[in-house]
Amino acid sequence: MKTTSKPTALVTGGSRGIGAATSRALAARGHRVAVNYFSNREAADQVVKQIETEGGEAFAVQADVYDPRQAAELLERSAADGRLDVLVCNAGARFTPTPLPSLSWDDFNAKVTNELASVYTLTQRALAVMGAQGGGRIVYVSSAMADGPPTVGMAAHGTAKAALNTFARFVAYEAGPLGINVNVVAPGYVRTEASAGLPAEIQQRLAERTPLGRVAEPEDVAGAIAMLVGAEAGFVTGSVVTVDGGHGVGRP
Repeated sequence: MKTTSKPTALVTGGSRGIGAATSRALAARGHRVAVNYFSNREAADQVVKQIETEGGEAFAVQADVYDPRQAAELLERSAADGRLDVLVCNAGARFTPTPLPSLSWDDFNAKVTNELASVYTLTQRALAVMGAQGGGRIVYVSSAMADGPPTVGMAAHGTAKAALNTFARFVAYEAGPLGINVNVVAPGYVRTEASAGLPAEIQQRLAERTPLGRVAEPEDVAGAIAMLVGAEAGFVTGSVVTVDGGHGVGRP
């Protein structure tokens, strides 16, 4: 790995959707970005190529963030010259919306456990690296579903993201004295490859119920993440920033 004077950022699940948009946004703001992927090397290489075409620096790093050994190696391989300035935990556990009466304990347990597994080892290792260097930024990608309103089929997802939000607050409390800011972005519905199956009429209804008049694009969430890791948010920590265009304003 070559020496770089740029701050280094690791984005998990960085090859598609919100992760890809975040990788590009951070690179555009001067970070050298480690684009993590699990299986789709082609997609990760495409993100790296886009960043390099625009004059930025990036490299693809394969790892399963749910595996503690691989997660630890990922952080080590991503830290340029032993330094890591930004960690964005975007890779979350996938799930199939299932009504509670049909949701097995194994599936519920797997969703909640994997959500935390995807950030736990990375957080521990990042705290050690960032603490030693005197500071850093950590951002977790959660969901507005953590605060409801309750929706049929979303019990596992909402519970897992609520657990992630709570974990982040505890991390922020312990990381503050180390000079590390820890925050959460909580998107509502975002138009990505993963959510492409949502019927157009439902997307339209979501847009109509959103004060800003549309559903979110990955770049909307990436912009919020870039804001939180920037100098302007230097006194912001332990916060959950909702990115839903105001959709939640109308919740009871």
